[in-house]
Amino acid sequence: MTEALPEQLARLPVHVSLRLGEGTDSFIRRLAQANHLKPSYLRGCLVGPPDYGRGKRPRADRLAAVTGRQQAVLERVLPDLVRYKRARPAPDKPKRRVTTSADKPALFAAIRRDAQEGEKSVRQLAARHHVGPNMVRQALASPTPPPRKKSPAIEGRAKRRVGPVIDVILDEHAAAHAGQLPTIGLVWEKLLDEHDASVSYGTVHRYMSNHPLRNPDTLTRRPERSAGNYLAATQQTFHTNVLKHYQALLTAVRREPARHGLDGSFSAMTAFLLGLDAGSSWSMLTGFQEWLVVRLGRGHDLTWPLLVRHLAPGGWTHPLTKQADAAAVITLHRLLRDFFTIRERPDGLARIFLDYQSWMVTQDWYQLDAAEPAPGS
Repeated sequence: MTEALPEQLARLPVHVSLRLGEGTDSFIRRLAQANHLKPSYLRGCLVGPPDYGRGKRPRADRLAAVTGRQQAVLERVLPDLVRYKRARPAPDKPKRRVTTSADKPALFAAIRRDAQEGEKSVRQLAARHHVGPNMVRQALASPTPPPRKKSPAIEGRAKRRVGPVIDVILDEHAAAHAGQLPTIGLVWEKLLDEHDASVSYGTVHRYMSNHPLRNPDTLTRRPERSAGNYLAATQQTFHTNVLKHYQALLTAVRREPARHGLDGSFSAMTAFLLGLDAGSSWSMLTGFQEWLVVRLGRGHDLTWPLLVRHLAPGGWTHPLTKQADAAAVITLHRLLRDFFTIRERPDGLARIFLDYQSWMVTQDWYQLDAAEPAPGS
């Protein structure tokens, strides 16, 4: 039954030209768009049953059936269509021994014992114990194996390229589904269908598995809060990566407000920001009002939307005209960009509150001296 499936596939009416060295996903995307199909749907058909799988490799015979081209031609033009098995090493070639940390003390002792019994070179000792010359030198230098070096995390180019796009997809889905995050498969399909991204399912899976919004432990830490330590607790609670996440969202909202259900007015943008701040447990805009007060030089008793309107070109205007509303929106985005730039610094939030405190002590209404004790007390 499975062998007959490629013959049952209908040949697509519109053909696309082959490009030597092009990736299979790129070719499938061009083929789907030319035939008014979703790339994720066509790719699933080419993977075939029983998976129709996300991240599975499309079958060359099924691709040949829908394109009407010879399978050998497709395999030659599309280099990643078929996975070629690596040639096995010659049987007479000795395999290199993989040494675990638990086996190293005994291995080091054996190397040192052989070296003491006779004059053998490092190369001979390495060949006898099937290890590298560096390990032999370590064993001869000290009987205690050194600790393993921790390799830094490797971040591929595809992850850096699609990471901001995935953040936007997560925001849009959460806004439309009461804060619920999409599945990994849905995000992968949106990347293929709506953003023309050539990315593997595994890359999307790794990115979302480590995303702060999917792992509450990385987004919200619960340190013990003691009196007077609110600033330090807030810094630990709100991760720097989440700030970048909100920056990407606000950039997308500024470019296309209608796509996010906004009319582009200052009142709509203010309501949107208040909702985001509430969703972050009021951590996203921590320090924003204090930072605006220092920037304006007054207004400690005003909320941040009123402070932004005072900082807009032309100052306070009520009611807002069309031009004043547009200027207020532009000013709001500019101020948020500058504020987030400061918040990303290690001491950014602390510096904001220190500047605010320094400003307050210069005001006539601010009283730092304690009340004088009553007579006879």
